[in-house]
Amino acid sequence: MQKEQNSHSVYPELSRLMETGEPVCVTFKTGHEIEKDVEEKAKEKAADSGNEKLPGKSGFLFCELVQKARMGKVFRVSGQSCSPGDYVLGLSEETPAAYYLNSGRYRDSQAAEKAALSLPRLEKRFCSINVEPLSLNKGDFDVLILFLEPEKAMRIVQANAYSEGKRALLDTMGAASICGDCTVLALRQGIGLSFGCKGSRKHSAYEDFEVPLGLSFEKAAEIEEGLSKLPKTRE
Repeated sequence: MQKEQNSHSVYPELSRLMETGEPVCVTFKTGHEIEKDVEEKAKEKAADSGNEKLPGKSGFLFCELVQKARMGKVFRVSGQSCSPGDYVLGLSEETPAAYYLNSGRYRDSQAAEKAALSLPRLEKRFCSINVEPLSLNKGDFDVLILFLEPEKAMRIVQANAYSEGKRALLDTMGAASICGDCTVLALRQGIGLSFGCKGSRKHSAYEDFEVPLGLSFEKAAEIEEGLSKLPKTRE
């Protein structure tokens, strides 16, 4: 991974795709990485009194954190406040089956249970999550999340196919979109396509015409190169 470099300058093509705000970097930090960050910040703030505080649990949902970071906010948290999100991110072993059943979006308990157990889950163990806009990231992230108009999302799919003609697979069910589809599946598969979910659209309020999409660190570099080679959509 690249180090100590502003990521915004590394991904100009991806940055230009978003009409509002900017792409969001999500990084899952281990205990060792947190200690290193604290040491670096302590050196930078040697004149300040007190110690750098370890991150705590956020009162926001994961999708809300991402949406706020899109608009320039920075977060370093140990957890978030969505129960299905906790399950997806590996912070809880309690499935959201009962929650899904009560939502009215599944016919019966069997369908709700099947839906809950089909959710992608993060395998990486972590102590904190960094959520920040691309312009404030220094080159090291796990996932890049974008909110795109359909034509812009199409260009990412085309960039994915540019070098080897690969098809992008859609794996979603309209649930756990930001945490599951765009984060966990992006980490696992390189690209996470989604149409969003009721929870993220309701609570983080991205536009109805926007589709969220996630890219792993490695895939982001590949997509950036592909975008730079593609013709304009209406050329």
